[in-house]
Amino acid sequence: MNLLMDEVFRVVLANKIVRRSLPGLLQALGQDQVDALAGVQRHQADIFHIFLCYLAGSVLVESGRGDPNQPSEFWIDGLRALAGRNDDCAWELVVEDPTKPAFMQPPAPSKQIFETDYKPKAETPDSLDVLQSAKNHDLKATRARKSDIEAWVLALIGHQTASGFLGQGKFGIARMNGGFGSRVCVGWKANSRSGMRFHRDVKVLLAHRKTLLKAPYPYVDGGLTCLWIEPWDGKTGLSLSQLDPFFIEVARRIRLVDCGSIVALGTTSKTTRIAAQALKGNVGDPWTPIKVSSSSALTPSANGFHPGLLRNLIFQDDYELSPVQIPTSNEGSGWFCASSLVRGQGTTDGFREASIRVPARVQPILFGGGNARDRLAELSKIGLEMAAGVQNKCLRPALYALMEGGPDSVNFGKREISVWVGSQSRSFLTAWQPLYFDWLWTTLDAEDDVAALRPWVQNLKGLARDVLEKAFRSCPSRNGRGYRAISLANGIFFGGLYKNFADYMEEKNDGH
Repeated sequence: MNLLMDEVFRVVLANKIVRRSLPGLLQALGQDQVDALAGVQRHQADIFHIFLCYLAGSVLVESGRGDPNQPSEFWIDGLRALAGRNDDCAWELVVEDPTKPAFMQPPAPSKQIFETDYKPKAETPDSLDVLQSAKNHDLKATRARKSDIEAWVLALIGHQTASGFLGQGKFGIARMNGGFGSRVCVGWKANSRSGMRFHRDVKVLLAHRKTLLKAPYPYVDGGLTCLWIEPWDGKTGLSLSQLDPFFIEVARRIRLVDCGSIVALGTTSKTTRIAAQALKGNVGDPWTPIKVSSSSALTPSANGFHPGLLRNLIFQDDYELSPVQIPTSNEGSGWFCASSLVRGQGTTDGFREASIRVPARVQPILFGGGNARDRLAELSKIGLEMAAGVQNKCLRPALYALMEGGPDSVNFGKREISVWVGSQSRSFLTAWQPLYFDWLWTTLDAEDDVAALRPWVQNLKGLARDVLEKAFRSCPSRNGRGYRAISLANGIFFGGLYKNFADYMEEKNDGH
């Protein structure tokens, strides 16, 4: 299967699903004809987008052009030139000779080593995909058909460009903070169309290239780009100074073979493919925010992209963003988006994503600096503190009192009760988090900070009250203490509100 000639990818064009080759897909994206990519799963979408941007950017650099809107013939010639070979094996999914490159599959040092060292690894595409996502977190494992060529292509891209450490000899990519980090994608979208995003990001990537070719980055113009073309014995790694800034890496030694159906074979390596562990993922990838205090790539926690992290990213509070992630003043409204398959040490915490709608009138303030942005940043921080305050100073103490049957002194140390209170508190988090940024944008119209914050506190109060009311109906009660428990819980809840948020309570009597 030759990706340059064969129509592998399912593309929705004008509400019809058609097949396109890799050059045909690049043409359709450059012309903004793509309604959707039918074969791409959500956890693959951003990884595939980054791959295509680096690939297209590399071809455009080689040709001296800057416009991603090009015909398929241009992309065919450009991809062949990028591989630098007199054959198409670098773009073929299965190549019989293991000492030649295949798509996203580096050559083995010799046929003998291939025959002795490479062992069966995956019989279906999804069991090869970013490995720990195949443990039934977001998708059922090994459900893909063995013959699905498109699925194999996407699985190879995910496996080679987004994998982390997974045991001895299975190292991860350079564009994450260590083997237990996560490959993240943070960027800007004007809308949901893949073509518009592709066109924008490729052009911004090309403009950003001159920064990546300067210190502190060691990249070289015309360095290695498609790393699967280079032989790899598993014993040595490449230095960044050998690479082009648009390099497309391969993390593992993988080969696909045809045994009646496609099977993936693999072997271990003694080191990472790219020798850059000391940089902790800070290698200039424009879709990866950098945490300034540690000079390392962003690694989301198990909580994913919660409002606190998103707030710090969007206001660049201890995080540095690239031009790909920041819209220009004339781009108008859009979405600040983030995604990652969150990993840990021997764990996978699932696919996490978030999108923040940024209205046209907010965008230049948010990304343009000045007093209005500083005020917005301060209010955003106070808003998060208030949400934590309502939860920890009002709702949780009330829930403890309720569960303990209205004691004279609340005991916060009982594990069983703490588990129940935690589950109730998460309902509150789930309720307020989607509303946070929509509230924040409304503060631009407020006369002063108190007027800006009062609606937020009232909203938090109502959401927390809903959680408490549901707990009244579902909480196990002790005989004869139900009324006392509810009364004390109410007293603690509203007492906490008026003690901590008196300036933001409604002036009229709300009945409590």
